[in-house]
Amino acid sequence: MKSKPRRMVDEFYEINQEFDRAFESFGIPRRSVKGETSNWRPPMDIYETVEHFIVKIELAGVQPDEDVRLRLDNNVLKITGYRRDRTQLKKQHYHQAELSYGPFERSVVLPMVLDEDCEPIASYENGFIEIKIPKMKQSSTKEISVHVKDEAKSVKPVNEE
Repeated sequence: MKSKPRRMVDEFYEINQEFDRAFESFGIPRRSVKGETSNWRPPMDIYETVEHFIVKIELAGVQPDEDVRLRLDNNVLKITGYRRDRTQLKKQHYHQAELSYGPFERSVVLPMVLDEDCEPIASYENGFIEIKIPKMKQSSTKEISVHVKDEAKSVKPVNEE
């Protein structure tokens, strides 16, 4: 079985992930291409159904109505927000602190099959925000039958007159 050739985009994504892990292991926030500091990147899933694109992002510990902003501009979904650092509220000695706090930003470029007048729906449950974005209604496939006329009866020979 022959494997598909790897796309350059896939390789770039994997290298980018490795850089993210390396910087995070030193406790250094990764700088994005724009030069902005990103303290953390909440994990997210992107998938589609017949009628929707669905983006699910893990945001435990945020107040979505206050700390999260969702914006759909053309086919780019931008999720920005802030998770407050609760460790500073408690005057306790931490032995280990792995939870990330501070600002975050994630952007998703969606395929060009979104309905222009779509009304995305966002819900928050068990620490996850789920955003459903409707796709354009696809025209249903229709079969077209060909009607054949009986040409033998309707056509007179040229020499008969």
